[in-house]
Amino acid sequence: MKNATLTLLLALIFSAVQVNAQEYEKKIDSLIQKAIHLNRFNGSVLVCKNGKVIYEKAFGYQDAAKKVPNTTNTVYQIGSTTKEFTAAVILKLAESNKLSLDDKLSKYFPYYKRGNEITIRHLLTHTSGIYEILRDTNAVKESTRPRSKERMLSFFIDKPLDFDPGTQYSYSNSGYILLGLIIEKVTHMPYERVVRDIILRPLGMTHSGFDFAGLQSPYKAIGYTKYTETIKAASTPWDSTATYSAGSLYSTVEDLYRWHKGVLNYKIYNKLSLEKATTPFLEGYGLGCWIDTIYNKKVVSHGGNILGFTGYYGRIQEEDVCIILLNNIFNHQIETIGQSILAILYNKPYSYFDEIKLTPAASEKYVGEYEVNATYKVKIIRVGDQLFIQRNNQPGIKIYAYKENAFFQKDDDIRISFKEENGHIVKVTIIEGLSTKRGDKIKI
Repeated sequence: MKNATLTLLLALIFSAVQVNAQEYEKKIDSLIQKAIHLNRFNGSVLVCKNGKVIYEKAFGYQDAAKKVPNTTNTVYQIGSTTKEFTAAVILKLAESNKLSLDDKLSKYFPYYKRGNEITIRHLLTHTSGIYEILRDTNAVKESTRPRSKERMLSFFIDKPLDFDPGTQYSYSNSGYILLGLIIEKVTHMPYERVVRDIILRPLGMTHSGFDFAGLQSPYKAIGYTKYTETIKAASTPWDSTATYSAGSLYSTVEDLYRWHKGVLNYKIYNKLSLEKATTPFLEGYGLGCWIDTIYNKKVVSHGGNILGFTGYYGRIQEEDVCIILLNNIFNHQIETIGQSILAILYNKPYSYFDEIKLTPAASEKYVGEYEVNATYKVKIIRVGDQLFIQRNNQPGIKIYAYKENAFFQKDDDIRISFKEENGHIVKVTIIEGLSTKRGDKIKI
């Protein structure tokens, strides 16, 4: 009788788990399809909860011209998610007493101005004040070509600090480039080999590496800077020597899942190092990752944005939850998909670019002319209850509100937000792919 009762109980539990899994799949499918419809997703997804993969699918094309579909084995550039791997190597070297997080930059670069004020910890937490390399237009223009380390350093090494080290947060690829060079100085090996030896090989991440431009693989995705029903503009991959330890890795959803498990089981670094990495310093950034509290859960994440590719990798360590999104089109806000999936997993309400209707009166405050600079002007026009954005007298494009003072365009990854002061709109911000433009309202 006891055995029969136990069997029935187990059957009921298994049935409930199956129902939950089916509900998750249905809701995640619906969310991804909406993102696809808005041209904001074209890639691979893997979701695990309580240590089990509950969702793993791919959507769209790996190569749109040849109609090659994305799969769960498709290889994508993961951009700045590389920073979590760079930070992990630094922490591992610190465990071995080969360096200290409190080491001064001057120990490794004696000639660096104010290097005696900057620590490795400052580099890890983006609080060094070092000039951001991607603010240099020449550095960006050269990113598709190989570059020497000397050339890489030349873009920021002689620039003054933006602020005193440790006093402010400012995202800095330059700081992570310096971390890669420190790794090479300490180990006397190339950065890429150290990452392979410490992380990729031990975890079996056999589809991950660095030279994406030179990668010969049937699973290699083409990146797209613009991806709509009628336009699919392929991008030229950024060279790994240009992005280096700040953003050169390529990977797959399954390899990143192996990374998640490796971190969770202390296969890379110990528990103390994990605690250090996931303790926020300024602006919610720890050592190579963002830390946030959502639904009373500690969420650790990092996104990746690089020409033609975006990704999101987030986890809740205590409950073995992991969400991985790899995308071969550009979506500056891909983390909103990740956060919506998180809401689904915890049965919370969520909104993903759900259009809200504005009355003509509510729409009217946005109408007017805005000036970004002498050669870039914007008009917001209202026709009935529909708003349009017109840039430099080009044809108007419909925009749709999804929250107060925030709008999106349905056919492309364009977002427009407005700043309001004392009941009046005074500024506009337009984000399109990697481009962000801000302007003042000059005429009603």
